[in-house]
Amino acid sequence: MAYVAVVSLVGTLKQLVQLKPHWISDDTRKMVDSLLESLEYFQDFLENTSQRRREYCAKVKELEREIRSAVSEAEDVIELQIYKIKEVEKGKAREALCEALSPLVEKIDVMKRKVMGGSFVTNEDLQTGELLLPGHSSIHVAKLSPETVVVGLEDDLMRIITRLKGSMSSREVIPILGMGGIGKTTLAKMTYDDPEIRDRFDMHIWVTVSQEYHTRELLLGVLSCVSNDQIKQETDDDDDKLMDRIFKKLKGRRYLVVMDDIWSNDVWDLMSRTFPEDDNGSRIVLTSRIRGVAMHADPDSPPHEVSLLNADDSWKLLHEKVFGAQQVCPDELEDIGKQVAQRCQGLPLALLVVAGHLSKIERTPESWKDVAKSVSKVVVNESDNCLGVLAMSYNYLPNHLKPCFLYMGVFPEDSDVNIERLINLWVSEGFLWEELVGRDCLEDLVSRNLIMVRNRRFNGEWKTCGVHDLVRDLILREAEKEKFLHVTKDPSAKMIHVRRYSFHSSIYQDDCLRSSSSDHLTRTLHFFRSLGSKQVPLLACFKLLRVLAVVQYGFEEFPLVITKLLHLRYLQLGYCDDPHCSLSELYNLQIFIVRSLGHNPPTIHKTIWRMKHLRHLQVSHSIFLPKIPSKKLQNLEGLSCLSMSSCTFELFSAIPNLKTLTLHGRQKDCQGEKMSEHLNNLSFLKRLEQLKIRCNDLYLFPIPCKYNLPASLKRLTLSYTFLPWEDMANIVKLPKLEVLKIKNYGFYGDVWRINDGEIFNQLKFLLIRTNDLMQWKAGSVNFPMLQRLVLRACIYLQEIPKDFGEIYTLESIELYNCRRSAANSVNEIQEQQESMGNDCLNVLIDDCSRGADHAS
Repeated sequence: MAYVAVVSLVGTLKQLVQLKPHWISDDTRKMVDSLLESLEYFQDFLENTSQRRREYCAKVKELEREIRSAVSEAEDVIELQIYKIKEVEKGKAREALCEALSPLVEKIDVMKRKVMGGSFVTNEDLQTGELLLPGHSSIHVAKLSPETVVVGLEDDLMRIITRLKGSMSSREVIPILGMGGIGKTTLAKMTYDDPEIRDRFDMHIWVTVSQEYHTRELLLGVLSCVSNDQIKQETDDDDDKLMDRIFKKLKGRRYLVVMDDIWSNDVWDLMSRTFPEDDNGSRIVLTSRIRGVAMHADPDSPPHEVSLLNADDSWKLLHEKVFGAQQVCPDELEDIGKQVAQRCQGLPLALLVVAGHLSKIERTPESWKDVAKSVSKVVVNESDNCLGVLAMSYNYLPNHLKPCFLYMGVFPEDSDVNIERLINLWVSEGFLWEELVGRDCLEDLVSRNLIMVRNRRFNGEWKTCGVHDLVRDLILREAEKEKFLHVTKDPSAKMIHVRRYSFHSSIYQDDCLRSSSSDHLTRTLHFFRSLGSKQVPLLACFKLLRVLAVVQYGFEEFPLVITKLLHLRYLQLGYCDDPHCSLSELYNLQIFIVRSLGHNPPTIHKTIWRMKHLRHLQVSHSIFLPKIPSKKLQNLEGLSCLSMSSCTFELFSAIPNLKTLTLHGRQKDCQGEKMSEHLNNLSFLKRLEQLKIRCNDLYLFPIPCKYNLPASLKRLTLSYTFLPWEDMANIVKLPKLEVLKIKNYGFYGDVWRINDGEIFNQLKFLLIRTNDLMQWKAGSVNFPMLQRLVLRACIYLQEIPKDFGEIYTLESIELYNCRRSAANSVNEIQEQQESMGNDCLNVLIDDCSRGADHAS
């Protein structure tokens, strides 16, 4: 992938000049400028050739391979020289770097002359309409969302719902069978979310299995659905105890279970033991591509087979996703569009991907005819039709999106990938240089239906994303072909020569890492399972590593070997002791994520203040930051979890650009004047947008006090802070606050009274969870912009303020495990609004009768 290599080297050279100006002599600077000029030419050349309509000629492809090889070799030499400079006298650093660059400049110049001498691309070519894409135009981008596809599934939905509501009292298994990408999961999700179905069952469980499952993770996932308690991954219960806990939770309850993407009989035999048969109408829905698995679950229950879409529904789906509900397809495109739809062979996933591509190209008969020809060729010649369609979409991606898309292959199958972390990885890899650009790239990939949004915030903002199994198959195929990424599930497999590795199984064999220990190509290592202790020292061999993610392995002591990896930009450790003072040697580090082993807060050494490029510091336990030297961490934007006792003016003055902050406080830090002082100091963070505060072991409740939080705050979460409701006067003043979450006695007291003059002017989302609130004295005037109200486990609250229905922006009220009287008050609000012709208010009430009983 030549483009990635070019962009990466550009970033390396610019960072070298920025971070180590004392290494740059006049001669070195001239050579760096020469390299940057050549790289800019390569970048333009690659962008131009990628936009040509016809397939690359062999000469262009070969030239791209040569550019990638030359540029990658140059970057290897430069970064290895930077690594070695620490071992030589500083006075010799300039000389060593200059000597290393001289032959590279000559090789790159030769490569540039070879490209310039080619006759396969001219400015005239680029001006005669031989372009594939109209740049990054978003004028005709369709609103594509696989989550909401219902075309052609209406009858299927009614049949599944009918079976779920059937009179049979015995537990029934309802298999949904079909090929990959046909809509099995979508159909199951539509059924699972249907309001009638939600009301019919007491318990609702969704578990995604996939080809490679881990029994413990499946059991913990089920347990989290049936228990209000927080389920910890490190629970001491063995699998049998977990199964027993699930069985007891479900015993006597009417439950609905969806087991999505089952590939083997074994997982059904295991999981079915946890679901009791009480003859109370419980149901289990499973989805699978394999008929034998569906029949094994219940031989007497015929599978519901999802059929391919017919020609009319195929065109309807394609039309809807390209043009939306309001627009009409131009007459000159309709016949061609129907041909495209027909050649997708009725597979919804293929139709969605093609629709994503059509939404990105010009709406002309010529452009659409090219697509129709490509689809036809794939359908006729490829053994895996859908992969062929997906490959078409991938091949048409702009160069800057291809590495971002292929990087999704790093994560295990069916992963819900945190979007913020994904973008940070893109930046650390050198694919792009700003997080905002990363969000644009993600939006583009989602609009093309290559990446799917999995979870959203209340306002529709994306939280996690993922890819369909077939898309992932395509990613792995292309990543191997491009030598971009190697994913291995075999712990004994030897490493091959690529720049990125992702291990999805435990690594205990020495040969696995040692086979590439002398290979300077490696820039990325992801370990999603255990890493043997004998393998840890071998990490030092990967001198040019940029990304190291050891997700689950626990280090008894901080591995000093990591501090030798000077090029690290992203470091994630599953568990470890206090980070060593030598961590500051990683002057390139931007992201540091670590979970602490001990019960005591980990200590962060004062040398952290040398890490001026650090952007995010995330530690699972509360940390204490040392006294502040004269240096500042100007680039630090995210910090968690900071000890409340560290909230001083001096600290916040040294991290002035912080945007997100999580605070943990102990009892001694969260009482009276101390609490007020800590909260007041937060006002010095002028750019803080998101704040979470959690206090532990707080039994003596604070007295009301006045303090000023940052006026820039948009999201605030309070948990176990036990603030008196009178303190809400400090929060209501925040002019930009949009989200307020009060969890687990964030506020304490049985009455929340809001005066007419106290107005949350921008608040859109309010969550109140688990407290002793009985009376809520407020009105619509206090929440003029509220869109969503969620109450969870508010078992003492008697009713919702009656005139909340008059909040014209209010879209939904949700109650979970609350008193019946509170649920009745919400129903009355909805009925009153409907009587006035307002049917826009959605109400969701779940498990509120037991809340009343429990409260009494």
